[in-house]
Amino acid sequence: MTQDAPIYLVDVLGIGDTEISDYSVRFSSNRGFHMSVMDAYYMEHDALVRHISTRRWTDPTKRSRRHNIPASKVIQLVELSEGGRGRWLFVGVFHVGGIISSIDGGESYEMVEDERFAKFDARVVVDYQRPLFQGQLDYPLAGRSYSASVREGLVIHHVSSSRISALPFPGFEKVRLTYAQLRAVVNEAEWETALASVQAVYLQTDRLTGWHYVGSAYSQRGNERGLLSRWQEYVGGDHTGGNARLKSLSPEYIEENFEYSILEIFDMHASPRDIIHREHWWMDTLSSVYRTSTSHPHGYNSVREREHDEPKL
Repeated sequence: MTQDAPIYLVDVLGIGDTEISDYSVRFSSNRGFHMSVMDAYYMEHDALVRHISTRRWTDPTKRSRRHNIPASKVIQLVELSEGGRGRWLFVGVFHVGGIISSIDGGESYEMVEDERFAKFDARVVVDYQRPLFQGQLDYPLAGRSYSASVREGLVIHHVSSSRISALPFPGFEKVRLTYAQLRAVVNEAEWETALASVQAVYLQTDRLTGWHYVGSAYSQRGNERGLLSRWQEYVGGDHTGGNARLKSLSPEYIEENFEYSILEIFDMHASPRDIIHREHWWMDTLSSVYRTSTSHPHGYNSVREREHDEPKL
């Protein structure tokens, strides 16, 4: 038995020979879409589904080309630019319905997700090199001369324990998470290790209003795990970390509208006082302090937080 024999996507999904003729696989590029696949999966899922269900584009230069789905069910893969050429993210299996026409000349399929495979969504990453038909999006998995080679070319790269970990930790400077993503990363091993290794000044952004909240995470008592501990606090409870202005928002509002990123990191030996000074610098830089004397305040930090110069006990 070959130790490194490839594992194929159809086998992981459990699609047997008796039903393979019902399926095609569609390879959708992420070019032309306005955000990364993983961001879209959490933040604009409906827009992502519309993108992958396109049959004919509104762009006049592409309008003459129709990309038909030649089966009643489609395995949907989307290109991962972060993973390099030939790497694809599984985003679901869909039942293919009728064609919807738009007033600007575009066409898309009605697509309803098959819940049988939903547990694999955004967790399975596949390595696959596109065949010679570069303009083709859809390939039936049975009935064509190339069908067997397509099935055998869909090799599993990895299956993640959670959806957020379908992509590796991107580096501290590239972290930007929705609340749903934040909730996932604080329980994902690779992210836990990274976030627990640093102290930090971090940023919360209300995407609806543009308001900011600048916070700091430091390990004063020795038993806290840097930024990880602080972000775990936000996942639990009311998601406010005790901030008075954030408490005026509902947990549902925060879950729907807040985004989390990292402004600056420090090693675990850095002084809490130094981190607080940098936190204040970022508050001033981003104008995140709510001051009643300002005609248009636009931040969630309080004056008390800005003036507090001692590490919190």
